[in-house]
Amino acid sequence: MTPSIAIVSVAYNRSRSLRRQLHSLDKAHFSRPDTTLIISIDKSDTDEVRLLAEQFRWRHGEKRVVTHERNLGLRAHMLSLGAYLGEFDAIIVLEDDVTVAPSFMDYAMACVEKYRDDDRIAGISLYNYKISHKTHHTFEAAKTQYDVYFMNLAMSWGQVWMKRQWEAFHRWYLGHNEEFRLPHIPENVNNWSAHSWLKYHIRYCMEQDKYFVYPYFSMSTNHADAGVHMQEQANMYQASMQPFQQTEFRLPALDECPVRYDGFMEPKYLAPYVGTEDGELCVDLLAGKPQAMWRRYLLTTRPLPYKVVRSYGLQVAPIEANVILGTQGQDIFLYDTSQAAPAPRRQDPYRLYCHLYRKAFYDAIFILGPKRICSLLWDLILYKCNKVFHTRFKTHIT
Repeated sequence: MTPSIAIVSVAYNRSRSLRRQLHSLDKAHFSRPDTTLIISIDKSDTDEVRLLAEQFRWRHGEKRVVTHERNLGLRAHMLSLGAYLGEFDAIIVLEDDVTVAPSFMDYAMACVEKYRDDDRIAGISLYNYKISHKTHHTFEAAKTQYDVYFMNLAMSWGQVWMKRQWEAFHRWYLGHNEEFRLPHIPENVNNWSAHSWLKYHIRYCMEQDKYFVYPYFSMSTNHADAGVHMQEQANMYQASMQPFQQTEFRLPALDECPVRYDGFMEPKYLAPYVGTEDGELCVDLLAGKPQAMWRRYLLTTRPLPYKVVRSYGLQVAPIEANVILGTQGQDIFLYDTSQAAPAPRRQDPYRLYCHLYRKAFYDAIFILGPKRICSLLWDLILYKCNKVFHTRFKTHIT
């Protein structure tokens, strides 16, 4: 039986963001003409969002506009949406600063049909990371013959919740909803504010070894508009979104896919390539894991005072491909942390920077030229100064 899937748009006080999202939904492809759209609006000091939602013409099925009489806050608002899974088999949850690719619905339907009976899958992401959420290093999942990979990391910038899996998470959440600071959780997640519900879903995935399904080519993108979490709009989380229609997806069972990542976005499948057991190896290629998580064997880019079992160069991408292919060099080190030794010297520290960020300042000078770089920096300084001036002194100006 084809699962029933509704779209839930989560809005607050950003009418421009909601208008952009609704436009992307209107342009998307729908194989079925009976898709329900629910626009859930938290209480704010403006009616503009409600009026926009009520005036929007939804051509693909029923539209509901739900307005809350009191302000729930982002965390309570998001968690309340799980109630819709009493009516639908799955819901696609879109915060208002997220837009979708034309094929997002076909992708979501295919994934729900494939994974809704697998309790190891906690949810489905529409979004594909291009940078690490913790270190801001470039992130690129190793490619397989499939269209998706798996990660112990929940996603909020376009996600699909499935009934059984969401109920399991919610039961866990009711017993773990206190504030936390845990050494096995990324420090940036520990530091997220009390408004965040996502940090609980991430902790759940990491502690319970649950996976989100991630597409190699993003079916949504985050515009990071100014709001609860962002002071001003930023584009660092803009994903490369698929602009063309796709109706068929190669979706492996979890056991069929060799590519899996943990909650630090580090590969979980490298032990056979370095000759260790899974339980003996800590992979820390992005150098973001605390020492408490290290194991006897540590695979990392850090120069550390332990015996080097073997080393690898940085010649190809993604970074773990150098380990899989056994590239020669002194950029990645496999340590035996039970044996002390002088720390090795990196072959070329600058190459590590270029590889992890893919945007070196000196490369920018080479490509754009010093004059253009200085001009861009000056324009940025003027823009920022002008913005601060108008924000702080506009009442005096008028």
